[in-house]
Amino acid sequence: MSPRLLLLRLLRRWHARIGFAAMLFFLFLAATGLALNHGRDLGLDGRFVHAEWLARWYGIKSEPPRHAFLSGRHVLIATNGRWLLDGRISGEKLPQPVGLVELADIFVVASDAALYVYRENGELIEKLGPGALPGSPVQAIGSSARRIVLRTASGVFSSADALSWRPASERSVRWSVPAELSISEQRAYEEALAPGIAVEQLLLDLHSGRFAGRYGPLVVDLLALLLAVLSLSGAWLFLVPRMHRGKH
Repeated sequence: MSPRLLLLRLLRRWHARIGFAAMLFFLFLAATGLALNHGRDLGLDGRFVHAEWLARWYGIKSEPPRHAFLSGRHVLIATNGRWLLDGRISGEKLPQPVGLVELADIFVVASDAALYVYRENGELIEKLGPGALPGSPVQAIGSSARRIVLRTASGVFSSADALSWRPASERSVRWSVPAELSISEQRAYEEALAPGIAVEQLLLDLHSGRFAGRYGPLVVDLLALLLAVLSLSGAWLFLVPRMHRGKH
């Protein structure tokens, strides 16, 4: 067998193998790229993957909750930027709360820079930022005579609707204070409140190869080179036999 035929046979064998690997790589890039291009429509930045191994891979340390805030019929437990409100997860990337109080038909969770107003069924009505607060940071939240009371760096203020505020006294205020959790409760709630990775970030890291660490993008570059080799070898396999037949 001539050297040219041996080379053609070798190229055909490796062309098929490289082609299969390249097909998988291309399908993966196409799927992740398509999802990223429509990430806003799919709401990928608001979807999170919660897995202990994934958080460790990203270097995110999971912290167990130390305490809970109780107010009548409502319970709030928070850690790792997540809130477990009345047994249901309420949002992602949330600040650490400083307290919880309830009025007749609403209840309010306070962080140091915002108030979160909820209906009795746990539906978020409104988030009030620093511009709507009488002072900042919020140091504590409580209730007195059916009014919400805030202790801030600027003083103590009260409101009946969390919108209009006036100076108030600390007398007869029932401040929201945390209740300590047992070790077993901490472990149980830590699993429920595990930190998450945004789906959009995860897809972006997979698409670029950064998910695999510092050498991940190099692997993606190598696979791109394999695609180039596949294209060139395919063109060679297609053109050379036809050129050879043309000469004869």
